[in-house]
Amino acid sequence: MNEQLSAPLPDGIVLSHAHGPKQLTACFPVISQLRPRLKGVDEWVERASEMATDGYRVLAAWEGDRVLAIAGYRIIENLIHGHFLYVDDLITAEGERGKGLGAALLTELSAIGADEFCNRLGGVDTSASIEQWQRE
Repeated sequence: MNEQLSAPLPDGIVLSHAHGPKQLTACFPVISQLRPRLKGVDEWVERASEMATDGYRVLAAWEGDRVLAIAGYRIIENLIHGHFLYVDDLITAEGERGKGLGAALLTELSAIGADEFCNRLGGVDTSASIEQWQRE
């Protein structure tokens, strides 16, 4: 893992961005629960890497080398919202829910957005993701 970010988390769990094929591969079991149309880990790594050229980043909750939750996001600008942080993906692995991981990711994304001078946090386009982080 690379940089360690601060957020209130259970012992042994850290938030850090996933970089490169190895870390993106570790994210696949979690992202595939939210995006079952992904045909496999290779497609995920390829698409996430391609989207990274447009600013897509993956923030993950890690316990050692195991990913427990992820948030895929980007900083974008448009006429209606100005400069803002858009959350494409937010999911906690089944079996890891209820530990506050989704809420911790959103808290960290809010801090990242503030550091990037964003005026809002938007996205999370699936009702399952919204319901999940509201429970945490």
